[in-house]
Amino acid sequence: MYVSVLSMTGNRLMPTDRGGRVRYLLDHKLAKIVKMKPFTIQLLYETEDCVQNLYGGTDPGRTNISNSVMKENGDVVYVDHVETRNKEIPKLMSNRAAHRSASRQGERKRRQRRARKCGTVTDPPKKPRVLPRCEKPIENHYIINTEARFANRKRPQGWLTPTATQLLRTHLNMVDKICGILPVTDWTLEVNRFSFMKMEDGTIFGADYQNGRLKGFRNAKEYVWASQGGVCPCCGKPIECYHHIREQSKNGFDGPENLVGLCKDCHAKIHTRGVRLCIQKIGREKKYAALSVLNQIMPALYQGLVDRFGEDHVHICSGYDTKAIRERSGLLKDHPTDAMCIASVPLNQNPVPGHAPVYEVKQYRRHDRAIINNQRERTYMLVKKVGKKVVKTVVAKNRKARFEQEGPSLEDYLNSLPPEDRRRTCSRLTVVPSKRYYNDPKRKYLPGCIFLYKGKRYVMSGQLSGGRYIRAEGDKKTNYKVEDCRFIQTGGLVYL
Repeated sequence: MYVSVLSMTGNRLMPTDRGGRVRYLLDHKLAKIVKMKPFTIQLLYETEDCVQNLYGGTDPGRTNISNSVMKENGDVVYVDHVETRNKEIPKLMSNRAAHRSASRQGERKRRQRRARKCGTVTDPPKKPRVLPRCEKPIENHYIINTEARFANRKRPQGWLTPTATQLLRTHLNMVDKICGILPVTDWTLEVNRFSFMKMEDGTIFGADYQNGRLKGFRNAKEYVWASQGGVCPCCGKPIECYHHIREQSKNGFDGPENLVGLCKDCHAKIHTRGVRLCIQKIGREKKYAALSVLNQIMPALYQGLVDRFGEDHVHICSGYDTKAIRERSGLLKDHPTDAMCIASVPLNQNPVPGHAPVYEVKQYRRHDRAIINNQRERTYMLVKKVGKKVVKTVVAKNRKARFEQEGPSLEDYLNSLPPEDRRRTCSRLTVVPSKRYYNDPKRKYLPGCIFLYKGKRYVMSGQLSGGRYIRAEGDKKTNYKVEDCRFIQTGGLVYL
């Protein structure tokens, strides 16, 4: 395989495949090992920084990314396959929004209790106020709210969603990681812009793009409201909520085929009691989530490469160019092969894979600042005496059903009993209060940490026994004692 070489001052030199020469330099203390994967050495004597051109290429993607670097004669010196964690970002963002919403609600409740205690509630109790950019007045309960800060927020030009921003940084960080050990001069990017309407219906052309089903409506919710006549299909009340037939947490689509307008009562029955309503629609999954986020980042990704290499040294190609080179070279289709074909586009010759290994790279979280690990629910247990034994059975959780709770709440359980038995049953219930479980604030190691154990390199996959032992990727049997390990990197883009 090719070995990356750095000069004495840290400059990047041409990689070499002369394994005997590398061993000689290491044995005679003329070089030292800088990285194990990819294997990189640094010379300990002065030498000229004379390099040739190297050409890199990226096969972009949401979950799978591949990069390749080759010489001018087509010899491939580096290939990788990157597995990203971009699919986790939407769920993490929704969890963060839920935590912040709960925190703000708790703060409002605290202020309301203080206002009632100090006798400083508003008069009348529900005082309407029209906020900026709001069409209808908002009622203030008990206290006067602070300034509507949401009206002052502005998004800068070129703003991307958090999911797209994370994916963009992943692509550019991987390019920087490669350029840190190889003197790459040119880079090629495969640019494919996807038309979802064309993928759904191949007959549309020209003005047909402007005459879709949502023409004349501001968004999908307004379309659903008009199609349902503004009433709930279950009870006939006015629409107050829009329900996703297939949950967004289960890859549900955010279009009109997956939305139904409901009143608050019917919406609450679905989420808190699991009631199935007669909805004459079929929920749809997201079909083009990966392609959509790629469409968003392409201009910014190209500009990021231009900032690194210069406009004259950044090349673009399409999927047709990649396919033509792959078929001409007689190579099978996969992500690393496509990356090699993309890198060879400006050279106009077939790639020569040779003996360059494909490095597997996996992306991990660098840190987890969450203080609370989880919170257990309040549990109601029915105590029965069977012979000499006391048997406790869980009959309900929480006083009222939480959002999408599985199993009955105390309210549902008592309503299922005869009225004359409810009081007697309540006296026999044992309450286990909810309890929070916290993360260790002194924890240092997360999955993805690179550690050395008895001179060998491993990647941490998890920990056990309260953090005293850890496990390595690809090894589910061996427990490594933390005290005997030396940690050298924390998360990020890690070579496996």
